[in-house]
Amino acid sequence: MSKPKEELESTNYIKDVHFLYKALISLKDSQSQKLFLKDILTPSELRMIKKRWHIAHLLLQGDNDIRTIANITKSSTQTVSKIKNILENGNGGLAKAIREMYAEMEKENKEFLKSKKTHGGSLFVKGWFK
Repeated sequence: MSKPKEELESTNYIKDVHFLYKALISLKDSQSQKLFLKDILTPSELRMIKKRWHIAHLLLQGDNDIRTIANITKSSTQTVSKIKNILENGNGGLAKAIREMYAEMEKENKEFLKSKKTHGGSLFVKGWFK
């Protein structure tokens, strides 16, 4: 599929996009969300979204400069600068989502430390909070 050159303005399109956003928030568990994203995005698009998320997270941590983040993520400094610009001058959605995930990570960390053991969840995630 070629890149769309302009946004469609038809009523049906606008309605469908509205319900796309509704569909995204209706998926309550991460497995359903992963399956949805894998179905709707190409592997390349999904990799890019994940990489942009990681870059934004590293930028908000503030521990590394643009060149270091580019090396860590195997991205160009231009891509890292673009994400930095979005964080500083965008609509605020990306920064808000990451702040909410920081809160979620802190909550999971506290719950883990309380229990001293993991209950369910991803095997990959179990080792995060030791």
